[in-house]
Amino acid sequence: MMREGGTATSRGGGRPSDAEIAELLAAGAGAPSSHNSQPWRLRWHAGAIEVHGDPARRLPAADPDGRELRLACGAALVNVRLAVRAQGRRAHTQLVPDPDDPWFLGRVRPGGPLPPTGWESELAAAVHRRHTDRHPFDGRPLPPVLRDQLTRASWRENCRLVVVGDVVQRRRLLELTAEAHRRQQADPAFVAEWERWIGHEARSEDGLPPAHARRSPRPDHAWRPRDFGGAIADDDRLAGAEDAAEDQPTIAVVASYEDGVLAHVRAGQAMQQVLLTATARGVGASFVAPPLEVPDIRAQVRAVLGGVVWPQVVLRLGWGRPVHPTPRRTTAV
Repeated sequence: MMREGGTATSRGGGRPSDAEIAELLAAGAGAPSSHNSQPWRLRWHAGAIEVHGDPARRLPAADPDGRELRLACGAALVNVRLAVRAQGRRAHTQLVPDPDDPWFLGRVRPGGPLPPTGWESELAAAVHRRHTDRHPFDGRPLPPVLRDQLTRASWRENCRLVVVGDVVQRRRLLELTAEAHRRQQADPAFVAEWERWIGHEARSEDGLPPAHARRSPRPDHAWRPRDFGGAIADDDRLAGAEDAAEDQPTIAVVASYEDGVLAHVRAGQAMQQVLLTATARGVGASFVAPPLEVPDIRAQVRAVLGGVVWPQVVLRLGWGRPVHPTPRRTTAV
């Protein structure tokens, strides 16, 4: 993260102070990303926070076309935008502003004074409380009013949230998840990439360092197929880890109406709106990544949803527990 210039001014008017710029950069850096790879470069430049994708942090095996990278950067843009609004300023956002730079995915320019709305303040306060919850949920369903709130959160970014409640659709999506996971585990490139990011002793500010991997639950071979804790030897795991299969969580898919660079950034924004809304309501969430990381299986997921929208993120939602945050980079990039 980089800052360029900045003089102290009153909050909510004029140019943001250095401290306010630091708040905006920290908010952007709190976004979720696959393998906690944090595949972005954030900087204050020409009066705006710029969000650039970092191709050096792309995951070639899991994310060969950079779709998940763009989702993560879209989430970072939402965090910055909400932080600007929490400072009492207008937030002017441009997505994919430079056609000659495919990695420049958006900027947020703080504007004149404007008090935040109630929901903007609520979501801004949830930015640093949102953490991926991979533990089993307690099985209680989400009430209809909460599902409606999550759906509206996705609509704010011109995307759709599809709650997979139909028994046949749900069973098929579960089968596709298992098949995608089997293929990835049989791919040496995917396994090697996983081992570089999950439980690797060299990780401390990104990925899932050993101390965090130890706290991760074992998979249930359903909606949580990936064994984050398996990166650490069994005898080195914390006692009392949850190994039992969970009750059925709510499964929801963030979907876009197109599929391309801009659509991926918008879907990342919608994903973050949904995640922050869930956090504000005390709901835990994690990602069901495998079925959308294998191209032909992703096409089958699209067919399961009716073939009209493009699935971008599969979320597992439910009532969970407090979880440990994953680390964030603190050095300039």
